[in-house]
Amino acid sequence: MKKLFLLIMIYCFGAVYGQRSDFFIFKESEVYSLFNFMETAAKMPGTSSTYRKYIDGKLSGDKDFQKLVGDFKSMDFNESITRQDYPKGRMYMKSYLTLLIVNTLKSKDLDDFNERITGILPINEQMQVYQTLKNVQPYFRQFVWNENESKIKKQIDDLKKYNAVSSELFLKFNHFYKSSWDQHIPFYVTLYPIPGKSGNTTATPHGNALCVGSMTDSNDTVGTLGVTMHEMCHILYNEQSREVQEEQETYFKQNKSRYAKLAYSYFNEAMATALGNGYAYKVLNKGVLDTQEWYNNPTIALFAKAIYPLTEKYLEENKAIDKDFIDEAIKKFEQTFPDSLYEYAPNFNTLNLYTEELEGNYIFDALFTYFSANNVRVSSPMKNISQSSKLQEADSSFIMLLDKNQKENLDELKKVFPEIKGIQYNQSIQNISFIDAKNRMIIILFINKKEDLAPAFEKLAKHKSINKDQLIQY
Repeated sequence: MKKLFLLIMIYCFGAVYGQRSDFFIFKESEVYSLFNFMETAAKMPGTSSTYRKYIDGKLSGDKDFQKLVGDFKSMDFNESITRQDYPKGRMYMKSYLTLLIVNTLKSKDLDDFNERITGILPINEQMQVYQTLKNVQPYFRQFVWNENESKIKKQIDDLKKYNAVSSELFLKFNHFYKSSWDQHIPFYVTLYPIPGKSGNTTATPHGNALCVGSMTDSNDTVGTLGVTMHEMCHILYNEQSREVQEEQETYFKQNKSRYAKLAYSYFNEAMATALGNGYAYKVLNKGVLDTQEWYNNPTIALFAKAIYPLTEKYLEENKAIDKDFIDEAIKKFEQTFPDSLYEYAPNFNTLNLYTEELEGNYIFDALFTYFSANNVRVSSPMKNISQSSKLQEADSSFIMLLDKNQKENLDELKKVFPEIKGIQYNQSIQNISFIDAKNRMIIILFINKKEDLAPAFEKLAKHKSINKDQLIQY
């Protein structure tokens, strides 16, 4: 019966869409794997904690290597090119990081990579990237690549055996999303090695590049393909036409539930999980759903499983996401997370932070130690913050880090938030948190010195949620 299920699924896909087998180009890339090695060593978001521990175990005491990590981390690749004509809730953007990574996958070596990225960064920054990677390459080869390249190649050969089914899943998901992705543009799937048999793996989408971490001593081909489909779904969602994005955002905004905004912020990740880790895995695994956890974030994992039955029904009926689907997804979110309106963690999924002078990477290091998030932006300084269009218009949650001129900045915030007009500044206040008139979570943290930042986030994680009966939390 399991074999029959797989054959039926393949036949149905082929009958509806026609057969192709070249949507995915599976490959290894030393240049990308080297780049990810440095991202991981620098503790950048979206990297594997297992891989980081491995690198630290080998190189934490090497001062020359740690200097190279510091040099790499000092470079800011997160600046983005944003399309202002797309819905604000979707934030259609391309970061310099995406442009760099797409080129790593297509480069035969570091010199080729350096040539390809000319014009993306200022030339001095480009050469800093190139020289840092060149200097760290001997470490990477010694501790990762030399021993594991052949293992990654073997895993890639196993993935290629599923090319026909993977391509049909792409066609089905592309239709479900009503995405504009052109069938003539392939996806480059690059496996990068994480030494070991088990642990935390990560994957990220960039342009038409799907970067998937794989444990070198494991052999979970179906699981790896499910993750690959998950990352592809993010690209399909992002590449919906402006009209489709506006249509779906309207459905979320028209819904009367107070949970609609939170459901919208998690919709992209939950859909990718339901489709990739749920449906695709089931098809590839001969009709058997994955019984393990689908995602390492409980909100995303539970939301994905809550909407899975509806998702499977729509796919089997060859239907695309519509208003009824979105309304039902919002209902499922509300039923699954009834307390989420006042909880810090889910409200931080889409987040804007303001600071007077704390540096962005320093803030990210502290925040991501205690919380995960899908979209985080840092703005500074706080002067005239009451006139900020972002503060007045954005639907996200906000954290105001009063790390300087605390009384003056609190008075400035009172111009925007009438809820706090009656609060008088004193040095004992640490946290003011509330839901404003626009149903946004607003957190004001008083930071006396930069070393107070991590403990402040730790305290938020410990308290978990707002006491809605008071403004000053502690």
